Parts: sequence; structure tokens; C-alpha cells
Amino acid sequence: MVGILIATHGDFAAGLLSAVELIAGKQEKVETIGLHHEDGIEEFEEKVNQALDTLDEGDGVIAFVDILGGTPSNVIFRSLARKKFKAIAGVNMAMVVQAVMMRDGMTEDELYETVMEVGNQPPILLHEMYEEMANEEEDEEDEI
Repeated sequence: MVGILIATHGDFAAGLLSAVELIAGKQEKVETIGLHHEDGIEEFEEKVNQALDTLDEGDGVIAFVDILGGTPSNVIFRSLARKKFKAIAGVNMAMVVQAVMMRDGMTEDELYETVMEVGNQPPILLHEMYEEMANEEEDEEDEI
């Protein structure tokens, strides 16, 4: 099973996993690491490298970070020099749900492709969807 690491600023990673587990149930081989004001970069990097080693039992790891250019992504980027794994900046809940639901029996590369498909979906503008649906209902009523 592919391991999953979520490394973010603050408690975003833990909150994201908590939300994902409401949908997908309790997860194993998933670790979250949050960077807080009191944390040193070296300490954070040590936690990341330890998690990468622990999570990789031979099937690989996919690491998610919140934003490109922040400390979590920079640390993950440096970790790629010491270990081969997939890493994605710009994590969202849909990507993590997809990762935990589909990872059983998938290779690291297959799971990465699946997660990227979900991550590349554009945002859905609910207010526009509502307006379209309301207009369709009005049109149907006018026809009667």
C-alpha cells in the first residue's frame, strides 16, 4: 500500500486528514506534519524524512503539501534528493480522498496519475450552478 504524507503550515494537514477520515474511515500508513511558529526548519525536516522512511514499506509514498514555495514544499523538495517519491503541492481534500480510497492495489505511479486527475479539476462555482438550475425550473414552469 502506498504511504501518504501530508505536510503543511499549521494544523491544516491534521484537519484535512480528519475530514478525509469522516468520508473514508480511519486510515493507516498516512502521516501528517504541521509546521508551527515554534518549530525549527531542521526539526521539521527531520520529521518529514523520518515519516517518509516509515511510510515507505516498498510500495512508495506520495507527499502532499499546501503551497509551492512555502517551507513544507521546500523541505519536501530537498527530501527528493535523498529518497525517490512523488510529491504534489496544492493539496485539496478531493485529492486526499482519492488517494486513500484508491491506493490499495495501485502502484505509486498509478495512484499519482489518479490523484492528479482529481487535482486538475476546476473549481465548481455553486452560485452559478444554482442560478442555472433555477433558470431551468423557471423555463419548465413557463412551458406548462
